[in-house]
Amino acid sequence: MLKKIMVLIMILSALFFIGCGEEEGDVVEGEELSGDEAEEVLEGSTLEAIQERGEFTFAMTGAYPPFNFIDDTGELVGFDIDIAGAIAEELGVEAVGVTLTWDGLITGLNNGRFDSIIGSMAITEDRLEQVNFSDPYYYDGAQFFGLEDATEEDLADYDNPDVGVVTGTTFHNYLTEEVDNVGDILQFESDVDNMRAVDQGRADGMITGVLVGLNAIDEYDMPLKPIGDPLYVEDIAIALRQDDDDLQEAINEALETIKADGTYSEISEKWFGTDILEDQQ
Repeated sequence: MLKKIMVLIMILSALFFIGCGEEEGDVVEGEELSGDEAEEVLEGSTLEAIQERGEFTFAMTGAYPPFNFIDDTGELVGFDIDIAGAIAEELGVEAVGVTLTWDGLITGLNNGRFDSIIGSMAITEDRLEQVNFSDPYYYDGAQFFGLEDATEEDLADYDNPDVGVVTGTTFHNYLTEEVDNVGDILQFESDVDNMRAVDQGRADGMITGVLVGLNAIDEYDMPLKPIGDPLYVEDIAIALRQDDDDLQEAINEALETIKADGTYSEISEKWFGTDILEDQQ
């Protein structure tokens, strides 16, 4: 894990000097599966249902740039979106993205409303009680961000700061279970709202992924900066229903293929200027 943290620190520094990609992935933004389609998926093989309808549906918030977000033209774009498109291509079907709030993703998946969650979700013991996961498709570090004129050098240097997080995330759990010197924990539906709270002085800082925070600084001129080193590193993977073994195997095979043939590296270079997976292995 130490190596992953050191690599994230290097990526963190490098991303101050590069921009992120703006091209959309080969993905259609669509609707959740209908009641009949959801029932069919839950009663049979998800992989077979995907192949029969020619669509692989995946969900995310659409509010987590540069991983998944709506761009200025109204298109659903980002690293997650392009990865989903590449996986769908390997499956021989079209990728269809669905957006909803973070705390509704796992419930929606288990209700058959879509086939998977490709939205930068970390593997945790609690989530493994509800869903299954693919192999990790990247690693990310939790990072505390404060205002750019902050004099503190670490989260521990603050005196009971008010800190923002997105509800239901591992960042939220970390704050409540691992951090003693925190004032109010402000909960938001998206990191967009989270960042605005810090910018407007309603929070002293926020915890989010390293790459997401740096993207906000670079792309949207948010007056933030990372405070201290990444707090911890987590494995990010594709969430699936617990009995979808065939789909899990197919997705893992697709991930291996796009890593081997250079597709993954191209997508990563497009959004981050580096292969974020290769750098951490």
